Amino acid sequence: MKFTSVPAGFTSFREPLPYAFDAEGAPRDITFTIVDVESGATIGAKKLYAATAGEIDIAPYLRRAARCRMPDEVAECSVVDTGGRVKVRVEAEGVASPVRTFIAAKVADDKLYALLTTQYDRRAMAADEFDAIGYFAMPDAVVEIVVEAFGSGYERLVLTPPAGGQRTVAVTPRGFAFVPESMRVTIRVDDEEADTIDYEIAENLADACRLAWFNRHGAPELYTFPARRQSCVEATRGRILHPFGGEDVATGRDDALTLVSAYEPRAQAEAIAEAVASPEVRAVSGCRTRRVSLATDKATLHGGEMNLVEVEIRASGEEGRL
Repeated sequence: MKFTSVPAGFTSFREPLPYAFDAEGAPRDITFTIVDVESGATIGAKKLYAATAGEIDIAPYLRRAARCRMPDEVAECSVVDTGGRVKVRVEAEGVASPVRTFIAAKVADDKLYALLTTQYDRRAMAADEFDAIGYFAMPDAVVEIVVEAFGSGYERLVLTPPAGGQRTVAVTPRGFAFVPESMRVTIRVDDEEADTIDYEIAENLADACRLAWFNRHGAPELYTFPARRQSCVEATRGRILHPFGGEDVATGRDDALTLVSAYEPRAQAEAIAEAVASPEVRAVSGCRTRRVSLATDKATLHGGEMNLVEVEIRASGEEGRL
């Protein structure tokens, strides 16, 4: 038994990941086990009957295992783990394949580095909030995240994420000696500037609501919707009769909120609208997040070159009210 070909490292698990093999002998039943190298856990197993040669696709197993996840809280500028990658090997009959890391994003084979955010590079957040920037880099690329804070003073810090793969950096005005008026995040690759994102630090409007979600690359996005068009509360009430007399009243509550974006250019509006396809959406209060659910399966864009985006959210059952 031997593996005759395996997918290249950092291939997306959202496309097929075929492992080809040769049984090198008589037809027999062979069980292939997919192992998470970092945790040692078994992700899945597939059994082939009377096999002599062929291939198995492990991508469906990885899509279930490599879940994207938002941080519950961000206290300072830091590297955060939002999932979107899994490091595995495949085992069969005592033979192990080479170890490979697969990621959520689909990146061209010749790319040394790619920014995974889909929003514009000029953004806004409040002084107690955070943003998240996702990127991909090959292991031989040296990546540094330079965060600069401007205002009544100036401070600069440098973050060095682990090498290689799909990564996320959280940035926030918190943790500096003064409250910044603006911030600049520069991503440097092999000591050269690759991307820059500028932030205006300003208080939110009274009705604003900030959301976090995952884009089509499995990278996190955050955006503050400045207005809420309507709020809806659906209450239910039922009576429970007891067999020996008496009754209890059971009540339920379902909060819904329609959020409206600022007028945004078409590309930015489409980036915000990707929230409807996200496996997880969270409402952000300061630097804390809590789960919410989207009430509809589509976002509504209003306008031509400049667009408004509407999304409706509901509180998740375990997370209380909006």
